[in-house]
Amino acid sequence: MTSAADPSAGPVVGLKPWLPWPLCRWRWWTEPVRAERLAALRIGLAGCLLLDILVSYLPLATDLFGRNSLGSPEAFRWIGDRGSWSLLRDVTDPTAIRLAIILWALSTFTLLIGLASRLSAALTWVLSVSVANLNYFADNAGDTLRIIVLFYLMLCPCGAVWSIDARLFRRTRTGPQYIHPWPLRLLFMQLAIMYLCNGLYKLGGQTWREGSSLYFVMADLTLARWSYAMLPTPLWLLRLLTWTVLVWELLFVPVMLIPWRRVRLLCGLFRWNREVFLGFGVAFHLGIALTLELGFFGLYALCLYLPLLPWERSSLARR
Repeated sequence: MTSAADPSAGPVVGLKPWLPWPLCRWRWWTEPVRAERLAALRIGLAGCLLLDILVSYLPLATDLFGRNSLGSPEAFRWIGDRGSWSLLRDVTDPTAIRLAIILWALSTFTLLIGLASRLSAALTWVLSVSVANLNYFADNAGDTLRIIVLFYLMLCPCGAVWSIDARLFRRTRTGPQYIHPWPLRLLFMQLAIMYLCNGLYKLGGQTWREGSSLYFVMADLTLARWSYAMLPTPLWLLRLLTWTVLVWELLFVPVMLIPWRRVRLLCGLFRWNREVFLGFGVAFHLGIALTLELGFFGLYALCLYLPLLPWERSSLARR
């Protein structure tokens, strides 16, 4: 969970939203935080997306999108009929598709360096949605996370620090910069709800309850990066990991919401449980990125953990 610093040391940028009770009484929602946390999210997401475009989308542009491809317009016209939109809906020329993806990469790069940050985030979001709705099967849940984060970045001052924008406006902004925490809080709540919904869904699956789910995943050649026969993992360990993931997802919300440090039970046993759960989440997504063929899902999910780190204590924040 992110903690707020002393906002009296610098200005607070961005819009302050109206919050209903009891959120307006909850400091976690109202107390400004250092802008470095939002900048870290911007840089991390833009860096992952730029790499994703260069190694995944651009080399396969004519295979996934446009005329005579796996994503030919006639095959996915039903997406538009259901209300989904795309600026590239009627574009079938492979050269035009490739140029649009290059423009997508350029807007992502300007977001990465913080040049016209919110405008870059908006353009990157529009192109991300447009590309996603061209071929329904080219993206996965990680790409949905990417689109959600981009939507928040275009609504908040994501270029307040660690950006070219901040360099240009340095004369009018001195000292540390602060932001209202609502975008970071909403993203964290979405992350927590995602874990809870996944846990409840998995709880209804027999393989998760009996502990065999990860075994079947690692033995699936369409998901695993290597054959299970090449690197067999003991079944007892896979069972333990299956049950651990299930319990972690189900308990993530209560562990994050309840102020355990105020609960004086069992000699401080719950003092660091939030940090342990967050650390397990990082290890979980790193494991997914290393072992499963799920695109950039693991890296995009890890971007949501970046605002939780105390970036204001780094040497970069003191420059």
